[in-house]
Amino acid sequence: YPFSLDNDVYPHIIEETEDKLNEELTSYFPLEFQGEAVVKIGRRAYELILEHAHKTGYDVIVMGSQGLHADHIIRGHVTEKVIRFSQVPVLSISGTMMPDSTNNILVPTDYSDFSLKAVFPASVIAGRLSSDITLFHVRELHGTEPDTRGQESDENALKRFKSKVADRLEDFLDQRPHSRLRLHRMEDGKLELHLDHDDLVYKIPLHLEQVRGISAHYEIVDYAEEYASMVVIATHGRSGLTHVFMGSTAEKVVQWAKIPVMTIRPKEMKEKGKKQSSAEFREK
Repeated sequence: YPFSLDNDVYPHIIEETEDKLNEELTSYFPLEFQGEAVVKIGRRAYELILEHAHKTGYDVIVMGSQGLHADHIIRGHVTEKVIRFSQVPVLSISGTMMPDSTNNILVPTDYSDFSLKAVFPASVIAGRLSSDITLFHVRELHGTEPDTRGQESDENALKRFKSKVADRLEDFLDQRPHSRLRLHRMEDGKLELHLDHDDLVYKIPLHLEQVRGISAHYEIVDYAEEYASMVVIATHGRSGLTHVFMGSTAEKVVQWAKIPVMTIRPKEMKEKGKKQSSAEFREK
């Protein structure tokens, strides 16, 4: 060709795109919240996004979701890759997310420390948006042990479940005093999470729910779309394809939920993935 892509084509593409993005920043963000427009050219968008986010030290990545089918809204290929490999939280949004309509944040859990760590970012978001939090557990039918307690009423079973989860969460938070998040039991039996953040104390209503079903991710998505405005879930990231609850389940929730989903990787998982190169990204 009588021209060079690097010298004659790409610079014009970058300049035009930066101008367009700067117009978007001016149109949609107040001046005090405006960052910078960054345009990069490469073969794999998700690698460039992750490289920039990790090296620059961003706290969260926010991405729109792209539907692959007319009748199924699932996360697009680039978004899925970013979620799987990101070392920082990723918020993927289907449709819109308005502060005044975010009234219940769903946090799926299997009672493990790993899954409960999603409570921390969920509490910050809930405090800022005046939202409730629902801690949600699925008892998968094929994995349920025989019930040896006889004919227990649903009401008693629910009370026992809530007491068990509250004790577990309270112990979990007590072991992490630096988080400044505490569980408070009200006289009427209701629960609140109290978060000391930015010289304020957020009091967040906490609900505990448990359902039985064949598939954990199906029950989570089904419940979330009817009762929640957002899902915050811990994921193993690169090990997300392994058959553990907070791995494969989190990945499927991300794929099929039609409401905003934030995925987080707890600190110990981040440490394991710090040395992964872009070549390893491509291999996976």
